[in-house]
Amino acid sequence: MNNSLAANSALNRAFSPLLTLLCCAGLVLPSLARAQAFGGLEAESSSLWTLLIATFVLIVTVASAALPYSAIRQWRGAWRMAAIAPLVVLLLWLAAITISKILTTGSRALWPLEMFAWAMLNMIYMVSIMTIKRMFAKADEDSASPGL
Repeated sequence: MNNSLAANSALNRAFSPLLTLLCCAGLVLPSLARAQAFGGLEAESSSLWTLLIATFVLIVTVASAALPYSAIRQWRGAWRMAAIAPLVVLLLWLAAITISKILTTGSRALWPLEMFAWAMLNMIYMVSIMTIKRMFAKADEDSASPGL
């Protein structure tokens, strides 16, 4: 069973960059084709930049969400709860954005900036939690080893 899990994680690691690249290409290529059909890229440069920025924000947000997800899979107890917290915040934030967009179409025009802010705050939070966890583990290790 461990061999199948190792093979599965190796397969996931091998195909993750490819999947990300395909998703980005799927988002960008239709816009480029549409721009070319309507008389060149100059006419669609504004929407192209918007699409590129939204794609970048999406990639950064997903990459940032992968860090707590990985910690949830590896940590136990209170550390796991600490890793779950940013994902709960993300889900609540996405729900608030979705509900406000449904109720008022012009609201939350800067939602990609909000997601990027979450991603950056999440990175700071997770690095802090990992550092604190490592400090506690080191202190436990030092206290468990015999004095020199």
